[in-house]
Amino acid sequence: MSDRSKVALSKSDGNKLFQIFDDGQQLSTGLNIVLGARSSGKTVTLNRINEECKNVKYIPQFSLVQRDDSNYEKEFNEGVARKKSNFVDKHLAPFKVVLDDVSTIDLVTNRRKVDEYLETLLKQAEEVSKRDAFSKVTLFNESQFEINEEKGLTDLITSIRLLIENIEYRDVIDKHINIVNLKGLACELIESLWEKTLSQKKKKVVNEAVRDVKSKLKLRSSSTQVKDVDLYKVMIEHRKVLNFNLITKQLQTEKIINEENIQGFKVVCKQRAFNGAGEIKSVSGKKVAFTSAYKEYSSPYKYLLQLKNNEALTPSEFYKYFACIEYEILNKDGFKVSGGERSEFRLLQEIKDAQNYDYLLIDEPESSFDNVFLKGEVNQILKELSQTMPIVVVTHNSTVGASIKADYVVYTSKEVEKGEIVYRRYSGHPSVKELSTVDGIKMDNFKVTIDSLEAGETAYTERKSGYESIKN
Repeated sequence: MSDRSKVALSKSDGNKLFQIFDDGQQLSTGLNIVLGARSSGKTVTLNRINEECKNVKYIPQFSLVQRDDSNYEKEFNEGVARKKSNFVDKHLAPFKVVLDDVSTIDLVTNRRKVDEYLETLLKQAEEVSKRDAFSKVTLFNESQFEINEEKGLTDLITSIRLLIENIEYRDVIDKHINIVNLKGLACELIESLWEKTLSQKKKKVVNEAVRDVKSKLKLRSSSTQVKDVDLYKVMIEHRKVLNFNLITKQLQTEKIINEENIQGFKVVCKQRAFNGAGEIKSVSGKKVAFTSAYKEYSSPYKYLLQLKNNEALTPSEFYKYFACIEYEILNKDGFKVSGGERSEFRLLQEIKDAQNYDYLLIDEPESSFDNVFLKGEVNQILKELSQTMPIVVVTHNSTVGASIKADYVVYTSKEVEKGEIVYRRYSGHPSVKELSTVDGIKMDNFKVTIDSLEAGETAYTERKSGYESIKN
């Protein structure tokens, strides 16, 4: 009754027992601890669960403790780099769309086309009295139809279909919009899209015919033909470049873009401008010099042109070279994590990752971590996870074994009978007086627990007396 998680108004709200092995051994759907002396079968039991169950997250003993400083730090940094890469891709996804659009724009070519248009227009005006029969034909200077993709109409139809097909918010949508009218609107817009698509196809055919006629007329005439240019398109692309420069400057403004607290640790993501070509090269992961391109870094569009001129670079990666995204793991004091703290953070991440599995198995976490960390961070996250999945923790530590207030206890024992070694498993709820095997052999729960977690009642009493002496 002292553990609130075990008190419920109905049995369905609590944890249930289920059979884990063919011999009838049971476990709780909540938090289980496995106790026992050395070489009594604790890890063997854990390994067997791992083998017989599917979709298991298994954290072996010592798997996360720091062994070799350089290799461990490299491994930790690689893990951080993977998470950073995922975050960078998500954060920069909208910018990538803008960049991909701008990367097809050539302002130099646009400027040249406008100059040619103006020059030929003026020259034709000067030669108006010298025009021949071919240059007087209407098609000689005819402009072509502008061909535009109907993206706006297509997106609108897609949005209406989402409203029609949505199930989650059906009641709210029907409250404000008649479904029959929505379907009618969708059909009418689809018909409009068909008409516009057909019109665009016709314009393409006409444009091809106009180009063909104009080229043949030009061959037969000595008059100047006005060069084609889409002034509206030129101005739109000019405005896109200006906006691209503004957006990039905002992206390069130093600020924190995301913070996440994880059991006493803080994951901080920042954005800022690159401080040199070396940082960009590091992000690219390529043996390519960025020195010449970086000279134009303060002018985003010119910088983009420099990147495009480098054939060693992949255009689909350009979006990563405009802003530096920093991804740091900090401790509770706001400093970068130390070696031991890296291990603690990795354990918490591994446990958190267990949400994607059906079982979580941990073998003696106290072998790698101190009691304060185990009681504060680890016990808390394990208790939360145990509400949704079975967790099995092998331990001989009172902080994990007792303070965590498990739902079920399994005690492994190596016994000698008639000169032979026999391995047994005793189990039961933490509050029962006796733990028992599947075939009915019983053992005192208090003795099992006090021996496994406190090295016996005498040792526990002596320690308790010593602590009281210090306290007083």
